[in-house]
Amino acid sequence: WFAHAGTTPTTSDVRKALQESVQEANLAVLNTALQQPQCAGMGTTLVAAVFVQDRLVLGHMGDSRCYRLRDGQLQQITRDHSWLQEQMDAGLMTPEEAAQSGNGNLVTRALGVEESTPMEINEFQVLPQDLFLLCSDGLSDMLSLTEIETLINQNPKVDFCVKALIDA
Repeated sequence: WFAHAGTTPTTSDVRKALQESVQEANLAVLNTALQQPQCAGMGTTLVAAVFVQDRLVLGHMGDSRCYRLRDGQLQQITRDHSWLQEQMDAGLMTPEEAAQSGNGNLVTRALGVEESTPMEINEFQVLPQDLFLLCSDGLSDMLSLTEIETLINQNPKVDFCVKALIDA
């Protein structure tokens, strides 16, 4: 799609392309799970980012996340599609209680689980020097927001930053 989109796609064009691409991927994962017994019940989470001029078009489902580092401050800009997040949103659980819960991997939206799964898509303004981190729960379950922020701020070069996050 991007090869044919030209040099100036609009954010609405990118939203549509993301949604269509994710629907294709969703059906591919679902069909594999249905056709191959060893893959029964499989699904996955997703986070995808496309920069369009000074905008970020960000799509996600499940508990894969995007963080933005702006002026040295790290902020999670996606909201997990998970049972724990729903409990916190309803005021039934604090973030500290959620962190101690054994139900961290119960996602409420995932790729390849149903015939149609909507991806949440949002847009964000991008400022010079903003840094975006896309990751799965393999990182966010192992390191706190503060630990991730510290490692990023201590390693300003992206390749060193990525290595430090993986090593941690």
